[in-house]
Amino acid sequence: MTGRDGRPDRRRSAGGRLLALLLAVSLGLVLAACSGSGDSGSKADKQTIRFAWWGDSARQATTRKVLDAFQQENPGITVEIETTGDTDAYFTKLATEMSANDAPDVMTLGGAYPREYSDRGALLDLGKVSGQLDLSKFPDSTLAASKFGGAIYGVPTGGNAIGMMINPKIFAAARVPLPDTSTWTWSEFVKVAGQLSAHSPKGTYGFEPRVNDTLGVYAQQRGKPIFDAQGKLAVAPETIADYWRMEQQLIENLGMPSAAAVQELANVSPEQTLMGQGKAAMTIGYSNLLGTYAQASGADLKLVTIPGAHEYQYAGPTVLPSQYYAISARSKHTEAAAKLLSFMVNSPTAAKLILDNRGMPFQTEVAKAIEPELDQYGKANAAYLTEVAKNGTPTAPIPPAGGSALNDITSKEDSDVLFGRATPDAAAEQWQTQLQQALAESK
Repeated sequence: MTGRDGRPDRRRSAGGRLLALLLAVSLGLVLAACSGSGDSGSKADKQTIRFAWWGDSARQATTRKVLDAFQQENPGITVEIETTGDTDAYFTKLATEMSANDAPDVMTLGGAYPREYSDRGALLDLGKVSGQLDLSKFPDSTLAASKFGGAIYGVPTGGNAIGMMINPKIFAAARVPLPDTSTWTWSEFVKVAGQLSAHSPKGTYGFEPRVNDTLGVYAQQRGKPIFDAQGKLAVAPETIADYWRMEQQLIENLGMPSAAAVQELANVSPEQTLMGQGKAAMTIGYSNLLGTYAQASGADLKLVTIPGAHEYQYAGPTVLPSQYYAISARSKHTEAAAKLLSFMVNSPTAAKLILDNRGMPFQTEVAKAIEPELDQYGKANAAYLTEVAKNGTPTAPIPPAGGSALNDITSKEDSDVLFGRATPDAAAEQWQTQLQQALAESK
C-alpha cells in the first residue's frame, strides 16, 4: 500500500498528500479555537531552562542539534537536557518531579497526560505566552486535544497513526506470500504469522506484538473506542477478551514470541525490538517510526493497513497528535520556555532536522518546508496518513484524567493472559474494573 516505488514526481506527490492530510485532520478532529494572549517570565539577561523528552539514540542526537541551533539564535538562553530512552522511565521521573514541584520548564507529553497535568494546575496556559509562541499556522482542530476550559496547554509535535509494518525480506526467505493487506482479516493474519515463524530460523517470528499500540484501534474497528467523549470507559469487555484470545492463538501457533520474551521486549527502544533486529516479519506501531525500524533492521520495510479494516464497522486507525510540548506552570522563565517551544514547532531550521520523527508536522509552513527533505520512509508515512485520514473512522476522544493508567493496566493483564495466570474473559473483566477505578480516583 505504501513504501518505495517507481512512480514519477514522488516528491510533489508527497507534498500533495501532506496538504491533503492537514485538511483531513482539520475536518476529522474536534474543532477548537486558539486561546487569548498574555505575557510572563523572567527579564534576566541570562536564563537557564530545562527541556525533557524521551526517545531513541537517533531522536536524542537530532534533538541536541535542534537545541544547539536554538541556543545559537538565542544566546541569552541556555537549555539543560533531561532525556531518557524509555517511555515508562521518562513518565515515572516526570511524576516524581511534578510531585516535588521541580518539573522541567518545557516537557514532552503524550496520551492523557496533557489533561491530567492541566487539571492539576501543573501546566501553563499557553495563551499567557502568545507573544513568544505563535500558533496561527496550526489548524484549530489540531490543538483540540490539548485544549481544556478554553485554554491551550500543549502544542502537538505532529501527527501519526497506527499501522502494520512488514519486512518483505522475511516473507521472501520463508517463502510465504505477502497477503493482500487491503482486505486481510485478523484470522488470516494469525495464520500468516504462524507460517512465517514455522519457515524462519529459530528466534525469528511472524509477529512482534505491541498490545498498547494495538488495543485502541482493535476496539475502534468495532465501533467503540476505549473512552467515550465524556471520559467514560466505552469499549465492551468482550472486545478486549477477543483480542487476548487472538494472542493466545498466536502463542499456540508460534506466530509470536513466548510470554517471557514479550515481557522482556515490552519497553525497549525500536533498535532493540525484534523488528529492529530484523527478527520479526510484522509488528504494529506508530507510522512515524517506520524509518527508525527500517534503519535499525537494514531492511526495506513497508507500512500497510492493519488487519480487519474491512472486516468490522471501521478501519480502526485515525490521525492523531503523536506528542505534545508543554510548559510548566511553575517555570520561572516562561517567555524563554515559550521561545524554545516555538522554535521546536515553527522554525524551518528545526523542522528540517526533526522531519517526521515526532509525527508529520501539523504546522502548515513547516509541513511544506520538510517536503523536499523526506526520505522514502517519510514519504511512505505521508502517503499512509493521507489514506488513514480518508478511512472514515471517528477520531478517538481525548483520554480523560486517569487515562494514563491504561498502559500499565493493559500490560499487566496482557502478561497474565500470556503466562496463563488468567483467561481472556477474566483478564478483560479485571482490566475494566481496574481502569474504572483509576478513572474514579482521578476525580
